[in-house]
Amino acid sequence: MGAETRGSYRSALRERDFRLLLSAFLVDQVGGWSYNVVLIVYVYDRTGSPGWIAATTAAGWIPRIVFSTFAGVLADRYERVKVLFVSAVSSCVVMTALAVVVGLDGPVILTLLLAALTATLGTTHHPAAGALIPEVTEERNLTAANGLFAGLENLVVVVGPAIGGLLLLIGDPTWGMGLNAATFAVAALLLTRVRIRSRGDAEAAGSLSEQVVSGVRALRRHRLAVVLMGFCALDTAVYGASTVLYVPISERLGTGAGGYSYLLAGAALGGVLVAGAVNRLSASARLAPLIVTGMLMMALPFAATVLTRSPVVGFCLQVISGAGMVVVDVLAVTALQRDLPRDQLSRVFGVFGTVVLSAALVSGFAVAGLLSLLEAVDVLLIVGLGYSALAVLGLPWVARADRAATDKVRRLAAGVAVLEQLDLFASANRPTLERLADAAEEVVLPAGAVVIREGDPAEALWVLVEGQVAVTALDAGGAARHLRDLGSGTYFGEIGLTHGLPRTATVTTTASTTVWRIDATDFFAALQTTGLSSTAMARSARWLTFSHPHLSTAGIDDSATRPAGAADG
Repeated sequence: MGAETRGSYRSALRERDFRLLLSAFLVDQVGGWSYNVVLIVYVYDRTGSPGWIAATTAAGWIPRIVFSTFAGVLADRYERVKVLFVSAVSSCVVMTALAVVVGLDGPVILTLLLAALTATLGTTHHPAAGALIPEVTEERNLTAANGLFAGLENLVVVVGPAIGGLLLLIGDPTWGMGLNAATFAVAALLLTRVRIRSRGDAEAAGSLSEQVVSGVRALRRHRLAVVLMGFCALDTAVYGASTVLYVPISERLGTGAGGYSYLLAGAALGGVLVAGAVNRLSASARLAPLIVTGMLMMALPFAATVLTRSPVVGFCLQVISGAGMVVVDVLAVTALQRDLPRDQLSRVFGVFGTVVLSAALVSGFAVAGLLSLLEAVDVLLIVGLGYSALAVLGLPWVARADRAATDKVRRLAAGVAVLEQLDLFASANRPTLERLADAAEEVVLPAGAVVIREGDPAEALWVLVEGQVAVTALDAGGAARHLRDLGSGTYFGEIGLTHGLPRTATVTTTASTTVWRIDATDFFAALQTTGLSSTAMARSARWLTFSHPHLSTAGIDDSATRPAGAADG
């Protein structure tokens, strides 16, 4: 991907909706990580049992694995910002109930059930947000946007538990639950200010299981997406292994079991440090070697740990490992967002969540089993070298994603350049123009072809990219009269759409012509965000008055934002 197609963190942060989405995520994550620390300590203080600690961890992981795929369907079935808002509000209510139960020293099992319910409600976040990020930022800033999310997520791994530790010093665990409930409320408030409206193509009346299957099929149709998801599952598997290996690694380094948090902080620090560079890395013309290199950075430090007993060196190795994980995640997820159809993206991210979380869980249990059979040194070598070998084997497959991602960015840039010249979209931001360019269908027609016919339903907007057309309309006596000629860089068909009328004119090519067809659904989705420019409104009303005085109106009314079906005459 060339430098000309690479955006920046500053440019991504200029987008208002992106800032709101990022802020809601940050607030939610800080509350979540601090709450996790408080919850684990509270359960252990109440029970004194490591088994209950395992159950507490399972209450957070298992719902995400079980319900993530179905959550993706919900995020494609309903408006995505609304899905996030409902998730935040309902989580706030449940967390408040949990604070009450903890404050009254209620049954521990009820505490875990409420924790599991909170985790279940949160499963919609990744599918909905993953599909929204490409909608609220420019295509060229997509890597930067994902890098910001990843960097903040790793920063929170350090900051969140520290806040949890401070709350524990107060001595009352209800403060931890209360803080998390408050962060859900703040996140919900921020989401109410997001303007973008985005949803997938999952029908509300459709079968949930059928729509899950459609998400799986969407993945199968995009083999590169399967490979990219495989790399994300691979790096999450290393993470799952690390959650088990950190204790024996810490003991080997002489810091005892308590050194677990020391190594976790190292991995998180690596993620924060590399987040600032991953956007520059994305400018490389070949992303595949970078993704594989990131995977090697993540896995090989575990093998290298057998060569040292220095806590400082061990910490630095985990910094490298954490950096590798962010490189893989950001570049692979960005490629997924670019490669897959956006109306199915939440369902795909739902399947993605189930796969990668399952990989982490299975890997963790597998490593635990190996530790019961082998020495820690042997297990470290198996994890470090084994996962690295799998990454190298996947290099030829992921290399194909480079060309697909680069071609799409360049194609959209060319499409945006055309749409920016039209007064129709003068008030549209770049992400909206990119969605329209992506949705546009190119049609090449010979001279004499009828593009639209007077009286037909208005089902699309047409952009004249190259060539020429003649516009005619029937007069009161039924005779065709010539209204105007249109050349390159113009558009037609907006009158029927914005006024909810059948076609008011016939448009015929007078030379070999290239046009873009933008379906009414995509056109109205763009208007939901930006509305029509005043120049386009006046132009549309003027031509309608000229061609059909009895149908003319003073201007564009609320029909400009009606659903696509309402535009058909």
